[in-house]
Amino acid sequence: MQPVNRLIATLLIVQLLFAPCDLAWSQLRGGKKPVDSATGPLRGRGAPAVQSVVSPGVASKPGVSSASMAEDVVPGGQALSRAISPDYVLGPGDSLAVSIWGEYEDKIDTRVAPDGKISVPIIGMLTVKGFTLGQAHELIEKEIKKYYHNVKTGVSLTALRVFEVSVLGYVSAPGTYLATPVKHVSDVIAQAGGVLAGGSQRFLEVQRNGRVFATADLVAFDRKGDQSANPALQDGDIIFVPSLGDKRVFVYVSEVATQAQAGAGPGGGALAGPGGGALTENSVPYVLEMREGDRLSDVINQLGGISAWWDLESVFIERSFDRPEGTMRIPVNLQRYFLEKDESQNLALLRGDQVYIPALTRRVFVTGAVRVPAVYTYLPGRAADSYLAQAGGASLAADFDRSFVKRVDGSVVSYREVGEVENGDTIVVVEKIFKTWQDYFALVGTVSGVILGLVGFYAAFTNFGR
Repeated sequence: MQPVNRLIATLLIVQLLFAPCDLAWSQLRGGKKPVDSATGPLRGRGAPAVQSVVSPGVASKPGVSSASMAEDVVPGGQALSRAISPDYVLGPGDSLAVSIWGEYEDKIDTRVAPDGKISVPIIGMLTVKGFTLGQAHELIEKEIKKYYHNVKTGVSLTALRVFEVSVLGYVSAPGTYLATPVKHVSDVIAQAGGVLAGGSQRFLEVQRNGRVFATADLVAFDRKGDQSANPALQDGDIIFVPSLGDKRVFVYVSEVATQAQAGAGPGGGALAGPGGGALTENSVPYVLEMREGDRLSDVINQLGGISAWWDLESVFIERSFDRPEGTMRIPVNLQRYFLEKDESQNLALLRGDQVYIPALTRRVFVTGAVRVPAVYTYLPGRAADSYLAQAGGASLAADFDRSFVKRVDGSVVSYREVGEVENGDTIVVVEKIFKTWQDYFALVGTVSGVILGLVGFYAAFTNFGR
């Protein structure tokens, strides 16, 4: 058996050695190279696939293709990331694709030269600077139809021109930034790091050709989506961000937050929140920029709308005068404005006004025989037991038959009959007179001692009547 085993082992070794050679020989005899269905003939390990890429914005038709993407058409250009309106105004540096189909088919890539012209081999040079995309399409189609009949044309923008815009004034990083015709003031201001704290966000100047072309209002754009307040830019524009100057309104808001969110806060009065968590009241100052004619509701909008913690009935405005009356305090009931649309409470503001919005601090006081006597946040619809639970529960010495709730108006209601607790109520949990069995023994001992003392006193003076 040993010769047979040696023969089988030898045959296996020969097969392993010559199998790759046989595969290579069969491929050479067929005259073909290995083919990958996705990439075509393989050109070696790691060879990149060659594919035809259609330029963005060009309709895909037979014979219309481009070997480069739109961003490569103009070195340093920008690929289109959004739909371009037919009202887009062309300028030097824009790249176009002109497509022709019908009895004659062709595709022409061209670029607007510095003199504002494009080169179209069929018809020569055409001036398109200052034309909208739609107007350029009409012009090109009109000229092409002088040479070819029964054809249709299409003109699409394949890359935007790139130009420089200067940003000066109160921004984090003044300088020169690259922009395109679809960029607006807010986009370039963001590139410059945003407006500094002392800078204006409502009176940004856009200077063009040596004069103020437009004014940007970033607050109106952010809050209302007003596109007219955020102008588009052109080559050579200068954005100047001035200082706030005296166009300011000072707003002081008494904000309420949990202690975990805000900390104790300087000067903040603490009260207990839901679940016993401490709340703090802190006056937070805001400096807001106003435009002529702004009212109190505009200030509220800049703050992001009203808060559930604000006491809208107790808002007031402090206004200073150079006249002898000095500072005037003007009370405002914003609740009447928001609920009843009372415009008399939506006062027009003047520069330098100080608006004070106090917190609506709703409290319930819990005291007496409870584990954590404190002040707790009032929540509508809650019974007394709910606030006792926040206070850690009543002690074993609590006497609910004698406990009571004192109302804000001074009236007193038995704890057993109180029902719903109101804002400002004080829950008083009274202790029992006799808390444990030891108290009863102590009372009996005290009474017994008194009786025995009286008997002894009587015996000493009367000798029991003898």
